[in-house]
Amino acid sequence: MIDEREALLVLNMLPGVGPCRKQLLFNEFGSCAEALGASVSRLERLPGIGSRLASLIAGWERHCDLAGELSRVSRAGVEVLIECDECYPPLLREISDPPICLYARGDVKSLRDSRCSLAVVGSRQTSMYGLRMADLLSRSVCYAGWPVVSGLARGIDTAAHEASLRAGGITIAVVGCGLAGIYPRENMDLSRRIVESGGCVVTEFPMLYRPDRRSFPMRNRIISGISRGTLVVEAGLKSGSLITASQALEQGRMVFAVPGPADVPYSRGCHALIKDGAKLVESFEDIADEFVLLPGLGMRGGEAPGETKSSKNSDEKLKLSGLELKLWNLLEGGEMGIDDLIGELDEDASSVLASLLSLELRHVVKQLPGKRVVRCQ
Repeated sequence: MIDEREALLVLNMLPGVGPCRKQLLFNEFGSCAEALGASVSRLERLPGIGSRLASLIAGWERHCDLAGELSRVSRAGVEVLIECDECYPPLLREISDPPICLYARGDVKSLRDSRCSLAVVGSRQTSMYGLRMADLLSRSVCYAGWPVVSGLARGIDTAAHEASLRAGGITIAVVGCGLAGIYPRENMDLSRRIVESGGCVVTEFPMLYRPDRRSFPMRNRIISGISRGTLVVEAGLKSGSLITASQALEQGRMVFAVPGPADVPYSRGCHALIKDGAKLVESFEDIADEFVLLPGLGMRGGEAPGETKSSKNSDEKLKLSGLELKLWNLLEGGEMGIDDLIGELDEDASSVLASLLSLELRHVVKQLPGKRVVRCQ
């Protein structure tokens, strides 16, 4: 009998199953491995599973080459993650239909640490203005220490990944195909550099899966699902980026949009998002202001066993320098408003907000109601 991880790989390869039916099978049988050993008659009695799908699940060995898939995964240096794995993206567990499994090439720790990541997406056909804004904002996100998530597509996605690499940051590419054949092919080198820089290329699709019209909307829900917020840089009214933004809203995540010239078609999707309530973004400060006040971000990596917050704070204080040290010193007398801190420092507001967020993620300072911060005790 196959184990649970292998059973999940099988269900992920069988057409027509998907995350919701996988959960149905798990709830009924107690494990997916047990579900694969069930009879057709028992399977077809379940709601949403008819005779065709029941026959497919019960006879999975005739339709699914598990040994071949495991061999391809091993040869390609790919790691398969399931929900109970430590490095399965924590925010992705919160969506209504988390992927049955994730195929990942690269440092999977970047997925575990992605709870403060920002998705940067946009049109495949774009302008120089859109590329410039994607580059500027993605670099700023990386300078703040947050991973950038995008879809490895042409246009804005490529610009976001490239900017992240130039900034020395971590970027995560979510693709709508199997990892045995990266699409588009011209971004194969980019995917390699993402992996080599400490990032990750991920997909929910089996190794040999070829991209189709269905796979890209599925990929988009992972882009938004991994991320704390989604930034749309440039998009037409029919852009797939609007699907990503819509899925982000359904998942309870923040949506940001960059305005553009009123007479340019690639601006209309972003303008529509802003009209519907997305946060207008002119600079990184507009994003950082929302993130620094967001409760429950937690730490990027997690504390070592036996390490208390107070002992961690004393260690961090000794390592502070530059703007972070200035902020620490200003807070020596007690809590201060964020606007007051910005006024006391000869620095860009966006730099102050990014440093405050970095300190908060390490539990050096904490936010209080009324846009005020204080040292952690």
